[in-house]
Amino acid sequence: MRSPVLRVTGRALALVLTVAMAATACGGSDEVAEPATTTIVELFGDTSTTTTIGRLAVPGWTFTELPDLWEAVGECVDLTEVGAEPLPTEGPRTVVVESGDSLGKIAKRFDRTVDQFMRANGISDPNLLKVGQVLIVPRQQAAAEVEATDGPAILIEPVYCEIDTGVPAFGPDGAQIGGPGMIEVFADWKRIEGPREAPRVNGRLRGLMIASVQTFVDDVVPLIERHGYPCRDPANNRCVWMQHQWKVLLATDDHLSVRDTVRRLLPGASAVESEVRAETFDLSTGLPLRIGDLFDPETGWLEALSAAAVERLVDQPWTDERRVAGAGPEPENFRRFNLTRGGLVLGFAPGTIGGSGSHTVSITIPYRILDGYWQPGGPVSLLD
Repeated sequence: MRSPVLRVTGRALALVLTVAMAATACGGSDEVAEPATTTIVELFGDTSTTTTIGRLAVPGWTFTELPDLWEAVGECVDLTEVGAEPLPTEGPRTVVVESGDSLGKIAKRFDRTVDQFMRANGISDPNLLKVGQVLIVPRQQAAAEVEATDGPAILIEPVYCEIDTGVPAFGPDGAQIGGPGMIEVFADWKRIEGPREAPRVNGRLRGLMIASVQTFVDDVVPLIERHGYPCRDPANNRCVWMQHQWKVLLATDDHLSVRDTVRRLLPGASAVESEVRAETFDLSTGLPLRIGDLFDPETGWLEALSAAAVERLVDQPWTDERRVAGAGPEPENFRRFNLTRGGLVLGFAPGTIGGSGSHTVSITIPYRILDGYWQPGGPVSLLD
């Protein structure tokens, strides 16, 4: 086996978005996974995800420790520490070439590419660096800027990791595909520009993304150590990946509400797992909201919310009679929610309201349905 290699593009883009968005319902894959399971660590503190791992394994593979692979995936996790080092406000940033440096090492140090450094410094041959040479660190420019019409601007900072495991990839027939298995991580981090207490919110969003990437690699590497790198698709040696995407559903000067869609494919798995998670923040405190914060505690809001949810789940895909308990009058059933201009969006974790496999069902309850139950002067009243 060859030593693992990590190819990364960190903070490759920064995109300022208009953040007045409407909610959309989300569904999941209709593929059914095999029965052997492993439990994934909770990312948002209120849900658990069950991942079904297929029985594929590389013939003749025995448990093999892969310390170099652990190091490579650790570097990928480190890349998710985006936003920790602000760009300079005046003048170009520079770096002095030291003994043992290469352009590749310097580029990696600053989360840039060799090509970016070559263009910024007019270098035609990356191998002709000199000790003491001063290089300009290329800035990461926004890909596009759009004037926000409602609330703060949101900056997207993507991270992409391509990890060469050094382990040969095999297809479902037990034959080697050709080339090493690859691990790919696609993630992005959204941060708020300007509102009060934004650093606290930004820090939590960054922490959730780091936890997502860390959990993924902590699942993947032990599987490869135990079973090798088997793929369901015999033509693809990139069959292990995670995609982590945030979507802003509401951003005002008072509140930020975001959804995180996490899609993962593990070694030998028969289907992609997909789950949607949610967070809503009070920007005056920087703290996440809980479902009870939206309602007047002197009313029977929980029973009314449950009845409205059960009614709307009747005709939704991937639900059955389990919805009566899964959307019953318990606060924990409604921890996954978003505020939007169009209503309260509720998400239900896979298996809680019916169906099979990994399906997240989302419904929208118009605010008017629960008139009289909302907290006077609370978050929902500020949206009117």
